[in-house]
Amino acid sequence: MKYNHLIIIAIFAAVLMQGCDLEQDVAPMPSFIGESNTTIAELLAMHKIGSVDSYDSIPVGSNVVITGVVTTSDEWGNNYKYINIEDETGAIQIKINNTALYNKYKVGQRVYVKCDGLVIGDYRKLPQLGMWANGEMQPIPSFKAYLYIFPDGAPMAGENPIVMTTIPNANDIPETQYNRLVRLEGATFVEGGDATFSEASAATSRDIKMADGSTIVLRTSNYATFANEILPEGTGNITGILTRYNNTVQIVINGTHNLESFTMPLSYQTIFSVNYGNAFNEGWFQTGDGNPWQALTNSSFNGFVNNPAAGQDNWLVSPAINLSAAGDPILSFTHRAPQGFNGDYMKVFYTTDYTGDVNTTQWHQLPLNINNGEASSVDEIFNLPDEARVPGFRMLFRMTGNPSSWYLSNIKIEALAK
Repeated sequence: MKYNHLIIIAIFAAVLMQGCDLEQDVAPMPSFIGESNTTIAELLAMHKIGSVDSYDSIPVGSNVVITGVVTTSDEWGNNYKYINIEDETGAIQIKINNTALYNKYKVGQRVYVKCDGLVIGDYRKLPQLGMWANGEMQPIPSFKAYLYIFPDGAPMAGENPIVMTTIPNANDIPETQYNRLVRLEGATFVEGGDATFSEASAATSRDIKMADGSTIVLRTSNYATFANEILPEGTGNITGILTRYNNTVQIVINGTHNLESFTMPLSYQTIFSVNYGNAFNEGWFQTGDGNPWQALTNSSFNGFVNNPAAGQDNWLVSPAINLSAAGDPILSFTHRAPQGFNGDYMKVFYTTDYTGDVNTTQWHQLPLNINNGEASSVDEIFNLPDEARVPGFRMLFRMTGNPSSWYLSNIKIEALAK
């Protein structure tokens, strides 16, 4: 009987295994049950844009359903809490109170939107779909988005942009063309090669000139991943969303991959900086008389804080820094001697061939610009010579027997990179 039970169990298990799919389950493709009954142009016609922000309600039960393909992405941080969709008649910006929307609404994704209960309005004359409160357009709450917006099928190739070679006045552009994907051909950044896409403190407008002399503004968020990159030079093509701010015509790009045929300028990037809180575990070391150098967490090095005796000598040495691929490297740092600076006791050097012993290594002194007796913080900047572009570049800060402490901060090396 015992063996019969085992046989029955084995057969039962085999039947179960035959009925199971051992491959990993695949999430079902999103699908909308129903169809659209309103074009985006017809939706836009439900609201008349005036001189100030305004809206028109879409009554619950009106059964207004639109569909369109997503053209924006917030993956690069330049579009915040909205998606744009367009059909063959027009486009609309849909405000959603969520970030990382690109995970669900990818470029090329078709979505259906049940508009009942939403409002069609505008912000500074730019059409938007969302809600209304406190005298302005508001995003759809994240936890309610699933009640209105329905992805359908897999993302497909993106929409073909409208080609523009000239920029009309804001009021001469049809309302149905705003929020659409456009391609500016023969465009030039007025500040190309000089200014960044955005200032660090706020979203920024940069002028673009077309071949015929007409202009449009590139609008970039200061939170975009490319905000601090330099604007490209030359003439090329820009693909983005056509928007407006009152009577100013604007374009917003998803990322720098939307720029074609420009010359991308070199820009300085930080290739070495100091983690002061862990510096002595990351290759920095001191040698000489005692251990007077201290590292203040996330702040600075502090040398001879305990006021050494006359004649005491100590060297603070950096780890090896690979500058072999660095273009025009620049070393900079900030320093301060509270009781006054003395160039006879405070010196900076570098080497390209460290022997393992500071005494046998050939060091090259860098001329500090600070004047003797200066007690305030001073910024030093050095354009390192070509000979410094080696794998084993090191810097050294030397402090000798002077009754004063010496603070070093913001130590970094920048170099040109695309």
